[in-house]
Amino acid sequence: MNLSSIRPGRLEDLPELQRLHAGSSRSYYYDDLGDSEEPELFKGATAVLVDQHTKKLKGFVAFDRVWRSQALPDSAPSKVPLRAAAIASAGAAARSQFRALFEHTRQQLPPQSQGYLFYALTEQGWLRASLEESGFEQCDAVRFYERKSRAVEPVSQPAALRPARPADLPQLAKLDAATFEPLWHMGVAELQHLHRDCRIEIAEVAGMTVGYSALRLISDGSPRGFGSAQLVRLAVHPGARTRGVGRQLLAASLCYAHQLKISRVFLNTQESNTPSQNLYESLQFRRRGRPVPVFVNRVRQRQAHQLT
Repeated sequence: MNLSSIRPGRLEDLPELQRLHAGSSRSYYYDDLGDSEEPELFKGATAVLVDQHTKKLKGFVAFDRVWRSQALPDSAPSKVPLRAAAIASAGAAARSQFRALFEHTRQQLPPQSQGYLFYALTEQGWLRASLEESGFEQCDAVRFYERKSRAVEPVSQPAALRPARPADLPQLAKLDAATFEPLWHMGVAELQHLHRDCRIEIAEVAGMTVGYSALRLISDGSPRGFGSAQLVRLAVHPGARTRGVGRQLLAASLCYAHQLKISRVFLNTQESNTPSQNLYESLQFRRRGRPVPVFVNRVRQRQAHQLT
């Protein structure tokens, strides 16, 4: 009989995790984690499936640390993204093992009245089936766009634009919470990362902050330094929409990239966000690749420490 057990992952499991990741076709790393980032996986909620005879890992699931934004309403759940998963088995066994690993990870989180929103972005068939068997449902998909470098036609200027300062970030987090659903929200901690890595511009109307954009420059190793850029964020307060603020922010980011002779700008948005898609396509962004499905599973307080 092949006996296995599940326990929380430990840093010393990393070599076995790397072996499993390299050797299994049922392996998932969100955002292509590098070797230097793999130890970070063990700082969240993790679970490993261990063969009791060989002591080798047969399965692994890692969810990120929980970061709750103070800008979210009290009723909003805390987000918990899937960072990595790998299963040696196939078919029904893989789905069953993933579910057992997921149950183990979610029991590691402390009770809270808002509950948790576990989520994952994936195209992989085995993972989609495993998520669905574990109670996840597809709620949306992420669509990708790309724009080749070219001049930008003049647009209306309804707002005054200025660079963001660290002191602006709490206000931007509140604006972000009003603009996006909790699943897509960025709090102060995430905005601090953006402020270090991106060019953030704020749009103001009559002294009030009504929107912001974040553009990340990406090095290509060439003498000029940057070959592409990613529009990481474009947010306009619901009360300021249809005035051209989003178009102004987007055009300003594109002009900046064009001045740096950046060859392409890319971004992503929700498949359900038709107004944003219309805006991007009106400024010559073109769809690329296939949409990536987004799966969610909201675990409420009464379920937090109970197997289902």
